[in-house]
Amino acid sequence: SDYFPKKNIAIELVKKYPNQFKQGDFQHNKAKVAELTDVDSKLLRNRTAGYATRYLASQTKRKMTQPISE
Repeated sequence: SDYFPKKNIAIELVKKYPNQFKQGDFQHNKAKVAELTDVDSKLLRNRTAGYATRYLASQTKRKMTQPISE
């Protein structure tokens, strides 16, 4: 089976550099993954960027659906 630690890498990158990644902009995030890591595999870079993009979208959705505490 394909084992890529892309999720861990993607989440670490987004948490470490929160202002470097754009929600919904895979091309931008792909360039950032290439810039911020030493990933030399195109497949791994693309999968990491794709996961980072999806992760950001899920984080934004989660923030919007949090209950309003009074």
